[in-house]
Amino acid sequence: MSNHPVAAGKSSIDLIDRELAFAHIVSADAATYLDLACGAGRYALPLAERVGPGRTVYALDLWAEGVAAVEREAARLGLANLRAMRADATLPLPLEDGAVDVCLMATILHDLPPEKRAGTLAEVRRVLAPRGALVLIEFKKRDAGPGPRKELRVSAADALALLAPLGFAEDVALDLGEFTYLARFSLK
Repeated sequence: MSNHPVAAGKSSIDLIDRELAFAHIVSADAATYLDLACGAGRYALPLAERVGPGRTVYALDLWAEGVAAVEREAARLGLANLRAMRADATLPLPLEDGAVDVCLMATILHDLPPEKRAGTLAEVRRVLAPRGALVLIEFKKRDAGPGPRKELRVSAADALALLAPLGFAEDVALDLGEFTYLARFSLK
């Protein structure tokens, strides 16, 4: 990956039903979250606000300017529970095995080169705690609206095909709006 990711600075958060999404991201028994490829933190910041003190949100992105923006905004908002770090989602992540309860990948899987997707998801599997969850937000697989071309989009079924060999099962798949969906996968 280059130092300037494909969709640096863009976010799908304005296209989703936020309350519905966060209801499926935040878990009462989760203490540690990861927003992988967080960009400028449009998901990570409200996630850190919602989960509150005593829980940690890691915000990782390759885009240095985005990570710096997350750090500035977290400091401005007093979010001591947010840890922003620069990291390439296609390489080993700077987190310990089993360190994360819930990983969020919001409209990033389609940006990864197809040959890097399985490796990235295996790395997510490594950092997830036993019985951890991966929440994907992606564009619906169709030729309309914002987002990438249809052939680059990843449906929930496409994601499950990549995740099932890693021990994940789909818990829920639902529409978040006209253009996006959420799928939550848990380790069994």
